[in-house]
Amino acid sequence: MNENIISNLEQVTTEWLTAVLTHNGALTQGTVVEFDVTGGRGNWSESGSLQLTYSPDAQGERPSRLFLKMVNTDTGDGEFFLPSEVDYYLRDYVDVPDAPLLRCYDGRYSPTIHRYHLLLEDVSASHTIACDKLPSLEYGVALAEACAILHGRWWGAARLAEAGAPIHDAAHIRRWVAIAEPGAGHIIGQLTGELQPHWPAAIRDLFAHHPQAMINRSQDANGFTIFHGDAGCYNIMVPREGIRPIYLIDRQPFDWSLTTWLGVYDLAYAVALHWDVDTRSHER
Repeated sequence: MNENIISNLEQVTTEWLTAVLTHNGALTQGTVVEFDVTGGRGNWSESGSLQLTYSPDAQGERPSRLFLKMVNTDTGDGEFFLPSEVDYYLRDYVDVPDAPLLRCYDGRYSPTIHRYHLLLEDVSASHTIACDKLPSLEYGVALAEACAILHGRWWGAARLAEAGAPIHDAAHIRRWVAIAEPGAGHIIGQLTGELQPHWPAAIRDLFAHHPQAMINRSQDANGFTIFHGDAGCYNIMVPREGIRPIYLIDRQPFDWSLTTWLGVYDLAYAVALHWDVDTRSHER
């Protein structure tokens, strides 16, 4: 393993799993003697669902299922993922009680080979992505509480400075907008028949004037924090039964992404993009 990074499922062994779980206290005695693995893929990652079997003398938490995520941070087209997801689990919120994060048993990032891996608890038996459940007011409140727990840790200029995560400058904001802007052209060009007559002009006007409004707003640190940035329903795990606990997963920004911004962005992103108009109106 190059720099102890797991980059494919063939590198996973019972010895590695035993060492990792022993190191973080999840296994206090005994060993992992075998495991079954099912491979998978995400938009930007490879993964494996692991089902573990332990020796008869094993003691400790002994998780029976784990989820391994493996990411090549070099997309091959001049863009890179930041090591943000490793920091998400192992640095940014480790001192925050009840943070809506999965338990992380191991995570490593290598700037040399542009890769990282995460070994996480597997909650697929009890949870599903939020896209699979109809939103409700109760769910909206639980999501707002989950976001507030994360946002509160790094809220405001002083804490952002402590984290080494300053508010982005004008050049970074303009680059972020410029990368998104071509998508608006595709929408206008391909979905003209589905858009209201005034929408194309409104979309163009948004890209003409909103970047400067964002830059102006960034001069006031009130409300700014480290945020998730992609809190869509596909990145929120919700219980199959009930509302809590909620987990926010896959904080995986590109090097051009915004990583500090207004905390309310995450909640607005989750609701405005993935709740239909009738649901938003009914549950407000």
